[in-house]
Amino acid sequence: MKNMKLRYLKVIEEIFNAQSLVGASSKLNLTPTAVSKACLEAENILGLKLFTRSNSGMTPTDICLPVVEAGRVIKFELEKLACKVNEFKEIKSGVINIGFQAPALESRMMQVISALKMKYSSIKIRVLYKERPIIIDMLEKGDLDFAFVDFFQLNQNDKLNLSVMHCDNCFAASRANSLSLPELLMGWQENRCNLWVLPVKGIALRERFDAILSARDLRPPLNIIEYNSSVGLNDLFHYSNGWGIVPFYTVPLEQKHFLSERRYELLDEMKLESGLIWLKNRTRLPHIEDAIRMFAENEVENTESGRCFPT
Repeated sequence: MKNMKLRYLKVIEEIFNAQSLVGASSKLNLTPTAVSKACLEAENILGLKLFTRSNSGMTPTDICLPVVEAGRVIKFELEKLACKVNEFKEIKSGVINIGFQAPALESRMMQVISALKMKYSSIKIRVLYKERPIIIDMLEKGDLDFAFVDFFQLNQNDKLNLSVMHCDNCFAASRANSLSLPELLMGWQENRCNLWVLPVKGIALRERFDAILSARDLRPPLNIIEYNSSVGLNDLFHYSNGWGIVPFYTVPLEQKHFLSERRYELLDEMKLESGLIWLKNRTRLPHIEDAIRMFAENEVENTESGRCFPT
């Protein structure tokens, strides 16, 4: 075992996750040949086969999971030791990996990240924008320390801690007109024929909208443009004159204070909650625990209450 190298344990873990040499090589930025060679060297040291090789991929043997778990413990303990050494030197260092898929929190998130960086100047902070299912998967694998997402159906996930930071609701709008969601659904037979600009499936706003249509036995729109980024979205709405489901936080400030003659009717099923999520029952390094605390202590922002129909 004295010949076992840390890089072997990393290679084994990535093959275990991907169950293929190609998938592991992509994650490690190595060639499949180099990954295969490292795996064989590790197996020779252990005197055990960690994977069953076939045309369909690399299937872990029974002993593989204990080796992977041991490697994760070793990696964590080394990171903890490095943190302690740096604390001893009066230097706080490390890496914080943050997932992000909650545009309503963007400004507040960046404010706290800036404060965090000022407090821990040597820490490297990575912010990764991904679709929500990918973020949850990365969080559970340990590739992210915490994340900012929409909470739609996440209350059912008993692996996660949730801290609400933003509450909101939605209306339907195009360049020329707007409707409350109850009005939209009342006239859906006609409204579904419009051009719709909607998030791709997997983004929580789209999941919510699809769910309210399905619950009412209403068919989806006929004509759709899908997006997974806000880049160029305003221009797309403007030039296409398409309809979309719009959260209140996106309404320009000058319109938010314009009172209309009638109150805006909200749909409870489209009530949005977003905020911070992190895994339960996981030991974390001190600077990550402090970062979670700083974000979780942020006051909840509610843009839904007292809202009037947008003009």
